[in-house]
Amino acid sequence: MFGLMKRADRLAYCGSCKTIGAMYGQRARLLLNHDLVFLGELLMKNPEWGPAHRSFNCMAMPKQHPAALQYAATVAIVLAHFQIDDQVADSGQWQWKAIKRFFSPAYRKAAADLRASGFPVDELTNLLATQNVRERSAVSLGDVAEPTASATEMVFAHGASELASVGRRFGYLVYVLDAWEDRARDAKTGDFNALLAFPQVDGRAEILAAVASLEKDLPPHLAERLRTNVEERLGMRLRVVHRACKKSARERWRTAVEFARSMKERERAGLLKGVAILATVSVLAFYAPHPIRSAESWKQSFGLVMNLMAFGVIFATVPVPGPEKKSGLRSSCAGCCGDSYGCGDCCGECCCEACCDSVCHCG
Repeated sequence: MFGLMKRADRLAYCGSCKTIGAMYGQRARLLLNHDLVFLGELLMKNPEWGPAHRSFNCMAMPKQHPAALQYAATVAIVLAHFQIDDQVADSGQWQWKAIKRFFSPAYRKAAADLRASGFPVDELTNLLATQNVRERSAVSLGDVAEPTASATEMVFAHGASELASVGRRFGYLVYVLDAWEDRARDAKTGDFNALLAFPQVDGRAEILAAVASLEKDLPPHLAERLRTNVEERLGMRLRVVHRACKKSARERWRTAVEFARSMKERERAGLLKGVAILATVSVLAFYAPHPIRSAESWKQSFGLVMNLMAFGVIFATVPVPGPEKKSGLRSSCAGCCGDSYGCGDCCGECCCEACCDSVCHCG
């Protein structure tokens, strides 16, 4: 999804982040939760995205938000508070207490908003409070996953009653998948881990069964993305990475200037504005070609100076070896390879063998 700024999934992610910032302050954006972005996408039917929801400028806050994203943002803050509380109870470390104080203003406002919508916040609090009790006397994987599954069911159902079953199964998946990823750490620290507590359970099979159960009730694009993400986290497929461009600095600069000139022509700029466009866009396209080349105007290109993703692109300069070609490996690209591997961004053309066969030949 990285860099595909016009696609709905990218907009949902950036839109959720910006909605959190607009409703609960910039610091609250650190609590953005991919699971709640997923909920927002399920709740949205035909969203109308304004320019401020796009990721060209992370500091630009939209004034109007889709109702689904408002709900997802509110729930994200409230659930993050419970997770932080759990860390405080488990570790007692001052760092977690400081984090709790740091986010407490956002939580108080979000909890009030959630109560005002009719959501049973106290019931949710009591439900999640049973987690530690269940773990101390664990009887089954389903039993210890119950608070998370039920809480997620409540959250999804309050957004749309028909999503109750999806929410329960999704919550169960999240709990077991987290346990899968935390096995080594929990074995070292001695913290409770459901899959270590019940070694007879095949964790990977359990997770894949949960995904299969969800797929039939999800829109095709969300079902595919869910499976892709889960299989990546299980180590069943290679994570998609952007390879370092092999072009020389001189060649990269040449293509950056060419793009800046095309932007100048598109803007029909006069002398002074034309010079400004060439100067700024050339530099940005040299250091962050993928985000910049998605821009539709000079204003959007210049806004990338304030884009948090662009900073990651600029500083991610360590070359990454390309993936080996493996039979049967499915590509997760949405369009001809450049959408996924970024070949077109540094080479100027789609250069993946057979277009999306999972091997990138960026030269």
